[in-house]
Amino acid sequence: MTVDSYIGSAARIAEQAANASDQIEQELSLPPALVDDLISSGLLQLYLRQSVGGPGQGAMVAYHCVEAIARGDGSTAWCVMVASTTGYLTGWLDAAVLAEMVGSPADFRVAGSFRPQGTAVVAPGGYRISGQWDFCSGIEHANWAMLACSVEGEPTPRAMFVPVEEVEINRTWSVMGMAGTGSHDVAAHDVFVPQERTATGDGPPDEDLRLYHPRLLRMATHAPVAAVVLGLAQGAIDGVVALSAKAGSSGSGLLLQDRPDVQLAVGEASAAVAAARSGVIDATQRAWDDPEDSMAVAEARLLYVHAGHACLNAVQRLFHAVGTPAAMRANPIERRLRDLYVAMQFPAFHQSVVAGGGQAVLGVEPEGRGW
Repeated sequence: MTVDSYIGSAARIAEQAANASDQIEQELSLPPALVDDLISSGLLQLYLRQSVGGPGQGAMVAYHCVEAIARGDGSTAWCVMVASTTGYLTGWLDAAVLAEMVGSPADFRVAGSFRPQGTAVVAPGGYRISGQWDFCSGIEHANWAMLACSVEGEPTPRAMFVPVEEVEINRTWSVMGMAGTGSHDVAAHDVFVPQERTATGDGPPDEDLRLYHPRLLRMATHAPVAAVVLGLAQGAIDGVVALSAKAGSSGSGLLLQDRPDVQLAVGEASAAVAAARSGVIDATQRAWDDPEDSMAVAEARLLYVHAGHACLNAVQRLFHAVGTPAAMRANPIERRLRDLYVAMQFPAFHQSVVAGGGQAVLGVEPEGRGW
């Protein structure tokens, strides 16, 4: 498939997801037909290497696909983002091992957690792991779990790739937004994981691909997160535009589109989202083209945080300008606002990232990986 094919599939699936958004939220998961479409399109494994039959795409393609889907439904976009980025550490698995894991044609749907919430004990040929990991988005349609563990004597947490049938899914997901991601807990009880299905991300990857450049870690894993919030915000603007042509509010007989305060809010929101989007795309592309451009890397990470806050502020502005119709579940504004509040809890938007970016601008070595 070509780049345009993946982005075209994402646009088509966005419409499908928008039509199923009520069902997605109520059932806390994606409908089977939608999952099947995502599988056949390759959108759940965008970062899977071409050498094992995957799409082998980079951060910009992932960004555009996720953004397109988020305009239709935030939960679906989040699951697409997670499935691709959670598989990032497969870059350090031997190609023959990975090929056996994904099968032919390649079908690699992974969910899990990079946070080391489990422990691993060295065993002959591998590790035995136990623990419980939360926020495992998309686990109910995944076929692999990536579970990070602390290992005694190892300084870096180790990612363990485990078939989903070997773990326990605890349905703990009950939240105000992103409900359809089904981000339940996963538990493992003394599960054996072969050494060859584990990785730390230290040292050179199995293949020398741009995706695995150490300076591009956060471009690969956080640019698609920024795509979710930007797509959600643009979807909210789309929703207000559609609603404004046919509805007023309880406080005015005018259509929403004829009210000056709504016109002002839509103009401000559109400008803020467009500016944030342009910054994210430009900086991400510059960093991707030249990973040694430290300022492009820093700007990209700073702009992901900026985009999150700009999008949340824009949709809040729209919500208040539209008034009571915005609070109705029949209209596509309130869900996107709730989804944004939950998405903004992701580490990509944490203020520590802003501090790290400030350190880079000041010429001070930033703390943490991916700078």
